[in-house]
Amino acid sequence: MSTDRHTVRSYDSVAAEYAAEAAAMPRWVATEIDAFVAELGGSGRVLEIGSGGGRDALELEKRGISVRRTDVSRGFVDLLRDSGFAADLLDPLTDDLADPRCPGVPYDGIWACACLIHVAREDFRAVLGRLAETTRAGGALYASVREGDGEDTSAHGSVAAPRRYAETYWREPALRSALADAGWTVRKIGRYTGRPDDRWLSVRAIRA
Repeated sequence: MSTDRHTVRSYDSVAAEYAAEAAAMPRWVATEIDAFVAELGGSGRVLEIGSGGGRDALELEKRGISVRRTDVSRGFVDLLRDSGFAADLLDPLTDDLADPRCPGVPYDGIWACACLIHVAREDFRAVLGRLAETTRAGGALYASVREGDGEDTSAHGSVAAPRRYAETYWREPALRSALADAGWTVRKIGRYTGRPDDRWLSVRAIRA
């Protein structure tokens, strides 16, 4: 997230447009929200990494979860605040993850849907470890990353307004190893396909 500022600036430039495009909840994400809420027992305080337009936070709150909305993109944070929600600008690699509204109290869970794809491979374990440190023992993690090999940069927009998104791909064995090294016990890694050839690894894990 913090390792490629072009990605952050790209999201800043199209925050409202992106939020509108992502407003519809994919069935597989809804399934993971249900499982995450069940793991938390229908209540708890969750740190959301990469809140974007706020779609997932609303669904979690409907199910009784308290959500701290955060994003590394100022554009998304401003969009959420303009919509009446509290939201914090937060980089999970470098910023203090503690909730200023509940100092010293760990989170019950972490929700990180389709955002850790932008974390560079060399920073991934550090981010997962920092998320584990701020979560209570037995707390839940949901995260999703794209399945594949290596890294890529996708280009969008126009010459006048270019957008660039850096992404890191993962295979299940390496992903499991990174999670274990960072203090998470994997419950399940599922596979989902969005658009054709848009393959996701979907992680359910518990703070060891």
